[in-house]
This record gives sequence, C-alpha cells and structure tokens, in this order.
Amino acid sequence: MKFVGVDVGKQKCAVAMMDSEGRISDEFAIQNNHEGIRGLISRLSMDDQVVMESTGSVWSNLYDSIEQAHVRVVLANPLKTRAIASARIKSDKVDARILAHLLSADLIPSCYVPPYEIREMRYLLRHRASLVSVRTRVKNQVHSLLDRNGIATGKFSDLFGRSGMEWLKSVEFSTLDRLMLNNHL
Repeated sequence: MKFVGVDVGKQKCAVAMMDSEGRISDEFAIQNNHEGIRGLISRLSMDDQVVMESTGSVWSNLYDSIEQAHVRVVLANPLKTRAIASARIKSDKVDARILAHLLSADLIPSCYVPPYEIREMRYLLRHRASLVSVRTRVKNQVHSLLDRNGIATGKFSDLFGRSGMEWLKSVEFSTLDRLMLNNHL
C-alpha cells in the first residue's frame, strides 16, 4: 500500500508516494491534463490511498479520474491542513510530502465530496445561475439606458417579449446609445 500526496496546480501537480514504512518511495510531477492523470493512475493500485487539497476547480478532474479507477481518494480541507502542517520551506514538492505523511498518520481534515452525479448537477445549477445573472445585468443596463434618455416603457407587460423587442428596435436613440442597445438585444 502507498500513501500518495498530490499538490494540485492548474498546470502541474507535484506527487509524493510514501510506502507503508513512512519512506518517500517516489516523487515526480505530472501535467494536470488527461495524459498526466492517466500516467499517475497507471502507477497506482486499488490498495493505495491518495490525498489532494481542494484548490479552486482544478482538483475535480483529477479527483474524478482517481475515483473512477477505484482508488481511495481523500480531498483535504486546505485551511485546516495548513493549520496542522505549517512548513518553513513551502514548495509543491514539500506540500505533496506533507500531505502523504498526514494521510499515512490519518490526520487529514477531509472535505465532504458529494457523489459524482450530485457534483455534475451542482455544476449545471451554478452555470444556470451565472446565465440568469448575466441576463438580469443586461436587462438592467437596457432599463438604465431607457431611463437615462427619459423613455417610459409602461405600455409593455414584458419589455423583452416579442412586441417589446420590436419596440426597442424602433426607438430613436443617439448613435452611441443605439450601438449600446443593439449590443444588448
């Protein structure tokens, strides 16, 4: 059995493999892409354990791939891990070693990781929320443009419905305001 610490970066990941005796048996870096992840997984067995910190959204592809290979993977809470293992010298290689040591000692403060299907649903919901936010911002900018020009829109139940959009296209504006409005329609 190996304890594998992975310091995840956007482009590269530092990997430290520790044997059951607590000795670092191998250290290397992989690219954080499909090819690099496949190379790491090829060096793992189903008895091994892997730990990585949750860093932004760059951990998820690596986590999912290792999980699909039926290797136990733990997602460490970076704030709590930092409190446990503060090193004077900070580097990706040192961080990977520290993670492997903490995993072997069962000292990893882990994060809850929902099942893959739930994570996918959350990604979809976040994407939809982002699109709704953009749509709301654009509508507010159109209303602001109309207000700035003193144009009332009281005759439409939905300014962004079919008749409202036709009306917006027919309203006379200065060249600059028309350009800005057309960018929003």
